[in-house]
Amino acid sequence: MVDAKQLPMARGLGKTDRIDQWWKSPIAMASFLGFMIAYATWRGFMEADFWFFAEFGRSAGQQTMYIESNGSHVLSPLFSPIILPGKGILGGFVPEYLYWMSPAMFILIIPAGFRGTCYYYRKAYYRSFFASPAACTVSTPYDKYNGETKLFLFQNLHRYFMYLAVAYLFILSWDVLLSIQYHSGEISSFGISVGTLVLALNVILLGGYTLGCHSFRHMVGGIRNKFRGGGGAAAEACWKACTGLNKHHNKWALYSLFWVMFADFYIYMCTIGVWTDIVLLGGI
Repeated sequence: MVDAKQLPMARGLGKTDRIDQWWKSPIAMASFLGFMIAYATWRGFMEADFWFFAEFGRSAGQQTMYIESNGSHVLSPLFSPIILPGKGILGGFVPEYLYWMSPAMFILIIPAGFRGTCYYYRKAYYRSFFASPAACTVSTPYDKYNGETKLFLFQNLHRYFMYLAVAYLFILSWDVLLSIQYHSGEISSFGISVGTLVLALNVILLGGYTLGCHSFRHMVGGIRNKFRGGGGAAAEACWKACTGLNKHHNKWALYSLFWVMFADFYIYMCTIGVWTDIVLLGGI
């Protein structure tokens, strides 16, 4: 047997023998993820009632979480399901010492945990933020890779966040259904606005990302040695569908993240009066 030999490699942060512009991809990814994280953090705190954040959102007298116009209701995915501390069924469970929290703070732990432990996102932010490694055959500032240990054992929770993310799809789908129900007094009717389409596309993109997840694919078919037997045909069909989505998992991951933020931004702009949620069909 031939002994394995490690090729000589320049050592140090960013050191490499590559002559192409390898650094463009990690910088672009770091910029994209950094902006999305900053935006979600800003919006999450906007509806909080503490420090200078009380100057914004519902604490200042004008909430920016959902559109209420012409009898419609279009809720931002960053605040769904809406949990107003001290109000309603869900908010009633919130202890008084947490009343300062934004509704988004109760929700974002699910999508953040799911994406943060996602196999694709691990690769993306390990390379972009930690340079571990920044690119193939590019040296890292760390010693030899020893696996995901210590703090990174948190990544093992991915499958559990996946279960919650699948359930979350039903909640967001319900929001789409609510957005097509128009009410004015005792009058109820069907309608579709631009906001409805924004929410519907959000569910489609999140569905493609979530149902193409490696863990979900393993759950529906990867644990079987063969598909023959009870429920085999159905399991195989589901596994093939997940495999088709999984082949483009990176695209679903990035496009869905962008659209979640855009959906929230659209609703934010409508609530402050910059944009108007135009009714395309029906309505009141």
